[in-house]
Parts: sequence; C-alpha cells; structure tokens
Amino acid sequence: MVNHTDKKMKYYVRLNKIERFQHYLLMLSIGILVMTGFMLEGEKIVIEFFGGAAKTIFYWRGILHRIAAIMVMCLGAIHIYYILFVRSGRSWIWDMLPRFKDAKDAVQNLGYLIGLRGERPKFDRFTYAEKLEYFSIYIGMPIVIVSGIMLWTQSSWNRFYLDIAEAFHRGEATLAALAIMVWHIITVFFKPGNYPLNTTFIHGMMSEDDIKHHHPLWYERLRAEEEAEAGGKKEGDALK
Repeated sequence: MVNHTDKKMKYYVRLNKIERFQHYLLMLSIGILVMTGFMLEGEKIVIEFFGGAAKTIFYWRGILHRIAAIMVMCLGAIHIYYILFVRSGRSWIWDMLPRFKDAKDAVQNLGYLIGLRGERPKFDRFTYAEKLEYFSIYIGMPIVIVSGIMLWTQSSWNRFYLDIAEAFHRGEATLAALAIMVWHIITVFFKPGNYPLNTTFIHGMMSEDDIKHHHPLWYERLRAEEEAEAGGKKEGDALK
C-alpha cells in the first residue's frame, strides 16, 4: 500500500487513479441519466417553460440519455475487467466481498446507534454499508440496462413487454437516484467527521487518523504490511 507523509500527517491511498477515473465517469454518466431521464416525468412543465424550444430540447435530451447509457455500459465492462485482471482490482473485490462479520457489524453498529453498546464495531477497509451499496449496483444495473435497451429498440417488442420494461426502468432508476441522493451523498457530505466534504474521491488519499477512526482493522493490516516490508528491507541490507 503506497503511503505519503507530509509535515503533519501521514496519508494512505484509499482510491487509486484507476478507481478515481471510474468514479468520475460514474458520477458524470449517472448525473446525465438522472437529469435527462426524469425530464420525462415533468414533460408538461418543461414544455410549458421552454415553449417552442421544447421539441429541440427533448430531442437532445434523448441523445444525451443514450450517450450516458453507453458510458455506463462501457464503465461496467471496464470495472469487471479491472476486478478480474488487475492486481489492485482483485484486491478491491476481495476486500469488498461480504463476510459473516458484516452481519455482525451491522447488528453491533445498530446497538451502538441506539445506545445499547458503548463503542462501534471495528470496520475493515469497507464497511457493511459500503458493501451493500456497491453490490446493489450488480442488481440494479442489469435491470436498467436490459429494460433501457428494450425501450431503445421498442419497434422490436410488443406493447406488453414494453410496459413491463418501462415499469422496471422507471422503478429501478428512481431507487438508484434516491440511494445516491439520500444515502451516498449524505455520507460524503454530511456524515460526522466528513462535513463539509469527504475529499477522498478527488485525491484518493485518506489520513492515518481517519483510517484509525473509521477503519481500524484496515489500519492494523496496513501497519502490519509496513512492518513486514521494513523487516524484509533490513534483512536485505544485512545480507549486502
């Protein structure tokens, strides 16, 4: 694990360059999809507001929505390749895999939040909430992609299947948008200790103090790796 030290604080890599690129691309594509998709829910309001320009605006809305959809599908392929064939990606997915401890952490954290426990459970690199959010994408993304492709190629389907696809597409898109706005953004912007903004997604770094507080088990692993690396270096120097 690469780490950097400035004059006051030691920082560790939380998100590497490849992971930050994927996050930026996801932010951009999902943002466009949400804006252009939900324009259809308020179509009458938009038409009244823009008047004669509404037809042109809705034409480009459709183009942007499809471009963003292609971006998401490409990003999905990039991410699957990353977690299967890139070393840092395999480390990512290994640490992200659900474990029995996650269920135990969820129960213990609930107890802490309602005052039945005096301390929070010790979290590793990813908490149970982060894992839940991550793997929910593997359920939601195929739904919106398949239903979206059906709506894109609607001339190939009868009305019955299109109605089903539209219901799934709208429902899953709404759930995803709410999850991003209510859960993800709040934890990034307003979670105690993060306010006014957790900047890790920008530079990829996390301070030693933050890791100790939020991910103590991960910190213990990082320190053990550093000590093992330092011990191996000393042995190598001794043999010279």
